[in-house]
Amino acid sequence: MTAVPTPVLLLTAALAVVAVIALWKLLMVAGLIGLAQWAVITQAEDPTAVLVVIGVPALALVALARRARRPSLSRPPLYLRRQEVSR
Repeated sequence: MTAVPTPVLLLTAALAVVAVIALWKLLMVAGLIGLAQWAVITQAEDPTAVLVVIGVPALALVALARRARRPSLSRPPLYLRRQEVSR
């Protein structure tokens, strides 16, 4: 049986720690949003408050999803700019 090199083990451990931290933050934010929605839905009698507490996180999610899907609006890469100049 061959041993795994130490740098590979260290890199794997570092990536695992980063993944756990990212997942923990994601779960905490999702849990806090869910807790706030549950509290407002069960306690509020105003339908506007319920719509706001459900709609605001949904709108934020849509904005983040569109931003992640859209290509960067910055200038094109350098090799494309060189082609434009040479035409």
